[in-house]
Amino acid sequence: MRKMKIGIVIIGDRYSFSEEERKIENVDLNKADAINRAVDGELISSLSERIRALIPQEIETFTAHVITENDALDTPKADAYVAIPFAAHDLILTTLHSKNKPVVIYTAPYAELWSYGNVFYPYFMRDARKIDKMLGIDPDIHLCNSDEDLSEHISALYVRFRVRNTKILCIGEAMREPYHSFNWGYEVIKLIQQKFGIEWNQIGTPKFLNIFENCAEEDGAIIRDGAADDRLSKDFDTSNSVKNFKVYKKLIEEYGANAFTVNCLESTVHTSCHSTSCYALSRLNDEGIVAACEADATTLIDMIITSYASNSPAFMLNPYLFPMDDRLFVSHCTSPRRHSFDSEEKDDYNVYAYFEIRNLPCGLQILKQPGPVTVTGISHDTLDKMVIVRGNLVRNTAFPSCRTQLEIDVPGGIQKLAECYEGRHWALVYGDQSKKIAKANELLGIESMII
Repeated sequence: MRKMKIGIVIIGDRYSFSEEERKIENVDLNKADAINRAVDGELISSLSERIRALIPQEIETFTAHVITENDALDTPKADAYVAIPFAAHDLILTTLHSKNKPVVIYTAPYAELWSYGNVFYPYFMRDARKIDKMLGIDPDIHLCNSDEDLSEHISALYVRFRVRNTKILCIGEAMREPYHSFNWGYEVIKLIQQKFGIEWNQIGTPKFLNIFENCAEEDGAIIRDGAADDRLSKDFDTSNSVKNFKVYKKLIEEYGANAFTVNCLESTVHTSCHSTSCYALSRLNDEGIVAACEADATTLIDMIITSYASNSPAFMLNPYLFPMDDRLFVSHCTSPRRHSFDSEEKDDYNVYAYFEIRNLPCGLQILKQPGPVTVTGISHDTLDKMVIVRGNLVRNTAFPSCRTQLEIDVPGGIQKLAECYEGRHWALVYGDQSKKIAKANELLGIESMII
């Protein structure tokens, strides 16, 4: 995926210091122009450094000083612009807006400086939004009220940028969901591409199996040797589970994909490969490739948004709701081990046979750590609503279900969650990530329901 680029655009040629001048009494307003200052290199550098510190490190930036309409026309292309208006007409902002990229307006606090540009940018916001509404287009204009707010806006725009530039690889047939309909399953794939601008690539099962059969064998010892507890019988061969990972990774690289799913449950992939995809999907998520099982396209989108917004690998899961306890039980076999992409901390795991087919290796029980978690579920038919659950992971469990199992306390209430239930499979990440996910959803046209 290419890097996002943001232009820091400083508009205008003069401003006034604010705090000290406001303390002076009996100022002669005929001489007020004397406190004007030029927008010079020192100020431009200072503002650029300030904005750059609020932007994720992976994003590239450049700074442009714009005074005239033609300067705005000549401003280099970017994926978003942070506009800082000093003494400048709203025409310049309108010119920047015509580049069809998000415009984030940032003004320094009143205590720091006073700018005539603060009378013009509201004109721009008003007019651009009204005209765009008449034309039926998205204005994509954002006003920030603090450094923290700017950081949140940029992070959300970055999530949207990454979603729109995601390339998905799917192996096997589409899941017959929602409503157990193959028609709707394939239509959802089309919806994903049109709604989010995502590139979708698909490989048929026979073609994949031919690729799999012609790849070299792998040593499965890495799975059993790395386990905290090995619950497999001695004759279980985990080599094809490692081979699945290697083949998936090879195909992902060939297609230039950064998200992945496989129809492992209903197609012949499991039985023909004599293994499961659980280990492979766990590792892919840990490596930053958002990976879902069962060719579940809607949950893959849920995981992409949740993972990008939280900068953490997401655990795809089945949710069970217990309203009398305000407890959420979740389980599946494909959980990542890493807590966050900002940390190398990993959960331990036990290795078992696969839950649904007991003669297949292998299912992983990832031993998750107690503490705050966020669980999300997106509407699996229209992709326009997401339930966001703030919970506390209480313990790992051992019920007759998929191998990684968690009990989660939901202070917001399970009954409330059931009333606005969305999705089929859900996604889980460590920490309270609700605000970041909701902010990203706002820019993606998804309604958030926070529990």
